[in-house]
Amino acid sequence: MKISKTSKIGIVLVISFTVLVWGINFLKGRDIFRTEKVYIARYKNVGGLEASTVVQLNGLKIGYVREIYFSDDLSGDLIVKIAVFNKFPLPVGTTAEIANSDLLGSKVVKLSLGKSEKFYQHNDTIKTKIESDLMSQVTEQIAPIKAKAERLIVSLDSIVSGVSLLLNSESRRNINKSIEQISLTMENLERISSDLSTVVSDQKSNLTSTILNLKQLTDHLNDDSKSLGNILNKFSSISDSISPAELKSTLTHLNKSAAGLENILSNINNSNGTLGMLLKDSTLYGQLYESGENLNRLLIDLKTNPHRYLKISAINFGKEVYLAPGTSYQTIENIDFKVYLFSSKVKIPLESSIFQGIKDLEEMQDGSNFLYFAGEDKSYDKIRMILNKVQLSFPQASLKAYENKQEISLKKAIKICSK
Repeated sequence: MKISKTSKIGIVLVISFTVLVWGINFLKGRDIFRTEKVYIARYKNVGGLEASTVVQLNGLKIGYVREIYFSDDLSGDLIVKIAVFNKFPLPVGTTAEIANSDLLGSKVVKLSLGKSEKFYQHNDTIKTKIESDLMSQVTEQIAPIKAKAERLIVSLDSIVSGVSLLLNSESRRNINKSIEQISLTMENLERISSDLSTVVSDQKSNLTSTILNLKQLTDHLNDDSKSLGNILNKFSSISDSISPAELKSTLTHLNKSAAGLENILSNINNSNGTLGMLLKDSTLYGQLYESGENLNRLLIDLKTNPHRYLKISAINFGKEVYLAPGTSYQTIENIDFKVYLFSSKVKIPLESSIFQGIKDLEEMQDGSNFLYFAGEDKSYDKIRMILNKVQLSFPQASLKAYENKQEISLKKAIKICSK
């Protein structure tokens, strides 16, 4: 029998409609070809529970949340229809608990079996309960600490008030003057100590040689004590033979040498000459410190993103390994970069230990999610440095770009700033 063209079109439409209905229900977690039992659960608050949420029994998925709606008695209670496609019967007394499936606040319905020998039937109402969320548990733990901290602050306030009464304006002025004098004295002592340290460091070898020579001299004197008298007699005769004019010339030469040495030390102390600049100029220290910081940032970035600096071929085709040239980025007024940490379904206090002491935190709400950032800057180079530091505690941290407070792709923002 030949099927007409109209019949073929009808059959195709029926099959297409059947597949469409099955696909829509499949995406909602339903299987129209599988039998299901529906149970009713009544809650005061579902805590963010949504349709299609998984229903578990001892960790195994046995169903899903089919529908959530308000009760017809206008009490404000929420009716949750739970569809169970597993043939496992539910004893009377079984409870449906709304619980968190992870730290981010995702919900799941957990069934706890009752101990009765009777079983719930289709569309029966089962018992319910809600697991306390993470914020409630944390609040219960922190409440006693908060109370103790408040009492400590009150005690400290009383102590500070008492000290303020004892220290009048005249006493405070005297203390300030004393502190200033002590500060000046310490600066002078530090300067003198630095000068002495420099002189001792420069003359260390000479002092060592002098002490060694003195030791050798005393050893020789002990060994030759018998001939010491003869030596002194000879020295006396030699001194008698020395001309007073020659002695005067020698003393004059020594005075000139001492004056020259004093002039050199004065120039060093007054920052004249290369040696004086090295000892007194703090710019050199600042430059060396800045160079060290830049080198440290470079090493951190090289360790975190080696592909930005090295390109290595797995098969040697005669290519050389080379360093990628640096790119200069400019600051654009309406472009902002932020270091993105993570998102959460529940709001987390910025003082929480989860952030591991990171400062400059920012919280932004995106629909039902809370986004957390650690640092913001218009300079791409500076935000990269902040990201490198944050990744030591949060390796999954990344960058996000915003143009006029609206998020754009990072690639687009970098392209704009690199023009």
